[in-house]
Amino acid sequence: MIHTLLLHGHIDVNCYIVEHDKQCYIIDPGYEKHRIIDFVTNHGYTVLGILLTHGHTDHIGAIDAFDVPVYIHEDDYALFMSRYETGFARYHKTQPYDINTIDVRPFKSDASFTLGSETIEVIHTPGHTKGGVCYLLNDAVFTGDTLFNGSVGKWTFESGSYDDLKKSVVGLINTLDDEIKVYPGHNASSTIGYEKKHNTVYLRWI
Repeated sequence: MIHTLLLHGHIDVNCYIVEHDKQCYIIDPGYEKHRIIDFVTNHGYTVLGILLTHGHTDHIGAIDAFDVPVYIHEDDYALFMSRYETGFARYHKTQPYDINTIDVRPFKSDASFTLGSETIEVIHTPGHTKGGVCYLLNDAVFTGDTLFNGSVGKWTFESGSYDDLKKSVVGLINTLDDEIKVYPGHNASSTIGYEKKHNTVYLRWI
């Protein structure tokens, strides 16, 4: 089961809770820690870990909602550990957690995560950040700030790359089945098939 929480901070962000047999992972808990805790508690879920699509502030602000491992691609680890590159210091924001209390577990591009009888696969999609990833779970892909409904993420941050993002987006859309639902880090959901026909950036890049 997939739940979507629209979290309101200085930029709205989608937080996803993927659940199977009352166990769950939380993807990109950016803001409003109390709402995430209340939702998980009220549903009686056990949290196995937190999965980050990348290390920017609007996707990581509530990573201490539960005392569980926080997973991030190894190429975003240095960014994640930097108060400036995450965006907290850059935008004069208080880091809302103590990094020394977080169980951070960097993973490689071939990683996967077990959720009951299901497998969450990692797709490394650099471009928005060097260690940006998407998570594929059955007929759903969680794309963070790589792929949006009708658009793509920025590539102008320090660890971003236009060429990498172009390769990542084109590869993602061309590889996955049209029926797979796209759950982005911001804005409305979509499908791979819709993006093939309507994503103006992708259509310009192919």
